[in-house]
Amino acid sequence: MSVTPSDNEDAYFQQRERELREQLREQLDKAAGELRDDRKNDTLSLSDRIAALGFTGEKLKVFDLLPLVHVAWADGSVSRKERTAILDVLRGRGIQPGTEAFRTVESLLEERPSQAFLDQTLAVLKEAVGGARAANIVDLCVQVAGASGGFLNMGTVSDEERALIEQIANQLGGPALAEFNKQLG
Repeated sequence: MSVTPSDNEDAYFQQRERELREQLREQLDKAAGELRDDRKNDTLSLSDRIAALGFTGEKLKVFDLLPLVHVAWADGSVSRKERTAILDVLRGRGIQPGTEAFRTVESLLEERPSQAFLDQTLAVLKEAVGGARAANIVDLCVQVAGASGGFLNMGTVSDEERALIEQIANQLGGPALAEFNKQLG
């Protein structure tokens, strides 16, 4: 079988896409570390802290979905079904493949975000969402955790995923915690 120019072109663009996602991941982890270490972050507005984490412009559309990414990584790896579930949520919001927001989430699903990134995004998210929106985030987290299924695809949630969803619910408070207790409590 011979290699055609289009094969080389496809390989080039796939490699370039991987490199861009890697750069995005590195930028996000670096931003989270800087925000954590920055003593003046108490004086930054909510929108400035979200921007400092690397979520500006189109990427703002996915900021509230970051807990789903963290839950997918809770047991050490992201399954194909968890990845599909998260990307389906993006598509359901009208976020299409190839967009900056979509690529950001894809990059976070390829390599586990740092603990600093998790801590900072949850701290900021706590201020950004509440009420029904916070409960919806917990519901989506449970759906992602159950996506890999278990025995006969019965949607089991691992202990690690459950603990992280509980942490997210506690951080988001009130309705989020009620949703956690309703589904996993």
